[in-house]
Amino acid sequence: MRALSDAMIVIDAREGVSGDMLLAAMLGMFDQERREDHGRRLGSASHEFGVEMVVSEVEEGGERGLGISYLRPEPFRYGSSYDECFRTVRAIDKAIDSDGKVSGGILEAIFDAEGEAHGVDPTEVHLHELARPQALMNIAGIGLLSSELLKAGAGGFVSTTITTGKGLVVVGHGAVRVPPPVSEILLRGLRHEMGDAPGERATPTGIAAIKVLARSQVETVPTTHTRKAVGFGTKRFAGRLGRTSLIAH
Repeated sequence: MRALSDAMIVIDAREGVSGDMLLAAMLGMFDQERREDHGRRLGSASHEFGVEMVVSEVEEGGERGLGISYLRPEPFRYGSSYDECFRTVRAIDKAIDSDGKVSGGILEAIFDAEGEAHGVDPTEVHLHELARPQALMNIAGIGLLSSELLKAGAGGFVSTTITTGKGLVVVGHGAVRVPPPVSEILLRGLRHEMGDAPGERATPTGIAAIKVLARSQVETVPTTHTRKAVGFGTKRFAGRLGRTSLIAH
């Protein structure tokens, strides 16, 4: 892979950010050989945890990128504790040969926000959707690939303003407004806006990843770049697939 030569990587979250979209965009930043190598490593680990990660090429509206989905999700017991989630992420980190610093930081940020939202100590929180194997795979994968991008020469990460979406979304606790309380807590100190389209465009995992990775936020997106990758989601907002882009400049 050609060195990134200290290029800063902009996480373009103007159309939202989620764990799967950010992971797909990170995977797309590598050349084909490294992309396939990392994809195999992540795919092999996903089998160990009861799911099958599928990386697909996606093209929409003149943009090409990658999308990540999961097949054969294992039956999931509703609610996993602080210790259970950290054990699982550490096990995934070991399987993919990742040091776990970023993944641990993302998971810690999520538990801290959940604890504050529910008025309990973070260690007493039980995660629901965010504890699914595929969600924890995304967290561990972001940790691995962000570290690999830095090893390849990237100078670090910054973020754009985050578009959160608006309206209502149904979660394990029922229907909640967007952004939900946990996301609102994670968004503190980060520039964000609702945008025009309804729906949850920025998830807690995506926001927590930006909080851990991004040194700062930028006002504008570079018009030139040395490398760009798009990570597509599975949900549409005003008829357009959600997406997160990474731009190295």
